[in-house]
Amino acid sequence: MILQGYFYSILYAILCLAIGFGLYKLRVDKKITRKVVHILVGAEWLILYHFFGGGIHFLVVCLLFLALLFAAHRLKLMPMISSDGENSPGTVYYALAMSIMALITLLLPDMILPFGIGVFCTSLGDGFAGMMGQIMNTPKNPKIYGNKTIYGTLFNFLLCFITAGVFNRYFALGMQGWHILAIALLATELELFTGRGLDNVTVTLGASILSYFFIHFDGAENYVIPILLTPAIIAFAYKKRALTVSGIIAATVLDLAITIGLGNLGFVILLLFFAGGIIVDKIKKQHKKSKQNEQIGIEKRGDCRDHIQVLANGAVATVCSVLYLITGKEVFVIAFVASLAEAFADTAASGIGILQGRAFDLFRMRHCTPGVSGGMSVLGTVASAIASLTISAISLLFDSIGIIAALLIAISSILGAIFDSLLGSLVQVKYRCKKCGQIVEREEHCGQATEKQSGLRFVNNDTVNLLGTLFSAILAAILYTLLA
Repeated sequence: MILQGYFYSILYAILCLAIGFGLYKLRVDKKITRKVVHILVGAEWLILYHFFGGGIHFLVVCLLFLALLFAAHRLKLMPMISSDGENSPGTVYYALAMSIMALITLLLPDMILPFGIGVFCTSLGDGFAGMMGQIMNTPKNPKIYGNKTIYGTLFNFLLCFITAGVFNRYFALGMQGWHILAIALLATELELFTGRGLDNVTVTLGASILSYFFIHFDGAENYVIPILLTPAIIAFAYKKRALTVSGIIAATVLDLAITIGLGNLGFVILLLFFAGGIIVDKIKKQHKKSKQNEQIGIEKRGDCRDHIQVLANGAVATVCSVLYLITGKEVFVIAFVASLAEAFADTAASGIGILQGRAFDLFRMRHCTPGVSGGMSVLGTVASAIASLTISAISLLFDSIGIIAALLIAISSILGAIFDSLLGSLVQVKYRCKKCGQIVEREEHCGQATEKQSGLRFVNNDTVNLLGTLFSAILAAILYTLLA
């Protein structure tokens, strides 16, 4: 039985490559031949499952194919399945994904059927999506992201939905209709937003893991929103340059920890902060552009946020979510929401406040440059309060947050934003530009180094942001413990 499995799996792989080579010799577009082989190879899972049912032999065959395909790619031995231009070796990534999932099934044998769903979502969904995009390459089939088209994406979703549905019915997996819909949506998103051939990895792993999650875990509804929206948000952040690559990695790690700890609640609040921050940054950029004033703005590394800025705003919230996961105490939920409410309030205050054109440092009792930490304005204060109340109000949509808790969150975050201004005024380092005399928060201005004016050199804007979120989280926890 085992020898037969090796024989038929290798024979079928040779057949797939022979069909692709035949089409290539008939001068069929190489993009089509690649997709034909891509579609056919998915059935390899059926052969391996029939003869091996998972296990070490399944993994050995996958690793063998991975090694051969990688060698063929490097040596350019199989032009009918090689990628051109900006694309990476997608077929090699496909074998890599199958090898990874085969390895996982050694540790989790129950993963074998979800693994099949992931494989066929990749082979059929991704494969036919690419073919439809090529065949229907007309103005009526516009591209919606990168080189992905509307009809190709819709066809991908339909085939992934059918794949999950057929597996669910044939193998009696017990998934509900919305589970199947969610799997199809996630697979479609991953295919749409993952480029350079890596969609063969992300779709296979994503659809497999989500299927396993739905089959074997209760309470899946608590995590559906982040699972479905995270790929789109990451793609948006990268495309709009809202985050650097390091910032995206840090945000993804924080998002994962928060989602595991707090599910839909954690993700929605985090998403609201992220979306609100992007909107505020957009307003601030437009104001700078309209005023042609390069002296406005406080960010040391610019508007594209890196991992340090992400951690400064989200580290406290992440710790709170992990503590809730460990203890189950609601006080950490309150602290989590308060920390992000303060971060949003501070972002809104600094970004919207500069629109007023003047600011006042309440703690030093003097006027200051708009946008510099410690400066306050009526418009910025109002925006800060609205941001805090918005986060608090949204948190009411979830059962774990009551009206009293929401009020305490609002109070704590507003006071936290004031504490942030206090630190920004009295402790945060500031510099004076030698050329224009402007007080700034950068070590360079007007093309030359600045000189230290006040504050502690090791306390920058990121430090102040971290301490502001920590202050709000602790204050909210104390108030909730005493009053709720």
